[in-house]
Amino acid sequence: MKTAFTSLLVLFAMGTVMYAHAQDAPIQSEWRKERDAETDAKLAREQAGISTSRWNFGVNGGYAYRLFRSGVRKNPDQEKYIKDLKSGISFGGDLAYFPWRKIGIGAVYDYYTSKATAADGLSEDVTIQFYGGSLIHRANLKNNRSFIRTALLMGYQPYQNKTVSNASFTISGKTVGWGVSVGVEQKLSDHLAIHLTGTALLGAAYRIERATGINKETLHLGKDNSVDLSRASLTLGLRFL
Repeated sequence: MKTAFTSLLVLFAMGTVMYAHAQDAPIQSEWRKERDAETDAKLAREQAGISTSRWNFGVNGGYAYRLFRSGVRKNPDQEKYIKDLKSGISFGGDLAYFPWRKIGIGAVYDYYTSKATAADGLSEDVTIQFYGGSLIHRANLKNNRSFIRTALLMGYQPYQNKTVSNASFTISGKTVGWGVSVGVEQKLSDHLAIHLTGTALLGAAYRIERATGINKETLHLGKDNSVDLSRASLTLGLRFL
């Protein structure tokens, strides 16, 4: 009797262990499947030369040139003044998110500034900013360390021109801006890349404000005398992956 009772206890214990193992096995199996899927996706992205992070952030700076046409017949002094006014520096940053391997969306900021001074005392200090969004395409090159990154840009452009002449005044305006950028990225490590990017931003202000120390007036401009804010830039920067 005692032997039978002991045998029943042993069988009960074995059954309990086997039942618990059977209950745990599907959970462990499902967990392993999820982990394996994550690992496979991560490995595929790494083999493609793409950071496993869907987010990246970049900063840049470089040379920019405005594209407006001057209707003034220029002597050498005027040509130098216009060239100085068109030539400037551009710097900014962008934040991007890639829900897919090659396609992403982002936010972009750009700041352009230039200054020109004439012999007669006339000077202009210009700033143009761009706040916008971007639709990005990223193409991997064969070495898996370099990429071609193309973006379509759309946003808002505030403009300011501080002019000093016989009477000092400030002209300001704002308008919609759009453009395109094309850049080459080279990975320095898994989480850092260097990039060279060319960008063209377009836009024109048809409504501006002219403010002096004592009054302010609003001017409505036509197509022929609008303020052309279009510019092209070539910048070098770092991207954090």
